[in-house]
Amino acid sequence: MNFKLSIILAIITTIPLYLLIPSPHVSDEQLTAHLHNKVVLLSGADNGVGEELAYQLAGYGAKLVLVGGNPEKLSRIREGVISRGTPEIDIFAILFDFTDVNITEEVVKQTVKKFGGLDFLVSNHDVTTPGPFLSLSYLQNPDFIEQVFKENLFSHIQLALHALPYLEKQNGHMFVTSSLCGEIPLYGTTSTLHSSSKHGLNGFFYSLQQELIARQSPVSITVGAFGFVWTRELSYIYAEGNPKLSWLSGSEKDAARGVLEAYVTRPLTMTFPTLPGIVHRMISYFTPQLLKILRVTQDSF
Repeated sequence: MNFKLSIILAIITTIPLYLLIPSPHVSDEQLTAHLHNKVVLLSGADNGVGEELAYQLAGYGAKLVLVGGNPEKLSRIREGVISRGTPEIDIFAILFDFTDVNITEEVVKQTVKKFGGLDFLVSNHDVTTPGPFLSLSYLQNPDFIEQVFKENLFSHIQLALHALPYLEKQNGHMFVTSSLCGEIPLYGTTSTLHSSSKHGLNGFFYSLQQELIARQSPVSITVGAFGFVWTRELSYIYAEGNPKLSWLSGSEKDAARGVLEAYVTRPLTMTFPTLPGIVHRMISYFTPQLLKILRVTQDSF
């Protein structure tokens, strides 16, 4: 395809997607009505977006099960939720290593034992493996590769499977936090290993979406295609800001709000940040040769 024509098609496609198909607005009142007293299982509660999710969910009256692998962070976030007015009886923290896939069911069992059911599963845990795969020998170690796929893929599958029967009783919803690199490799931002695990995550949960629809299941799934989210952790790395990343990134507060709104609107996919995500998709579909330029740009970060 002619290069200039590809650019034109990418622009023409992006504009209506961004302007003509806006996300439906969800008010605070709607969120309160939908989330108050609902049981939410949040994995990865001890990472940037997960922590913000915990605070926002608590603000709308949800009963929270916070799951993470960092005991200090998990304890601090639990105390932060309580300090914002959530009764201690409505919050439960579970310290868990998601590389131990065979006992993932225990997280769901403890949730149901504590609160009697489950309304909303936010499968948000993740391990990032930055760096070029071919240049870093530890990334190529079979045991390391297995650990990454256990946490980034297999544990999400097992968590969803064990949660599904309880979600079906409540007309519940799953939100699976994935990444744009699960659709389009983003060299320089994540490693080949991380990107491939996210491709697997997308492949499974988009397929599971269709299976649940075919079964007329009351459970819905949203796959979150997250791009660059400006978390607390990144603010420490880029203490003075990074103008090259400013237009590409979104805040963890807005990302978390989008996850909550997905519980109300039940979209199949949530792209965040919206504009950079759509632009990147269209460029890769119509002008894949531009990915070489993007690679050079990302290397300069």
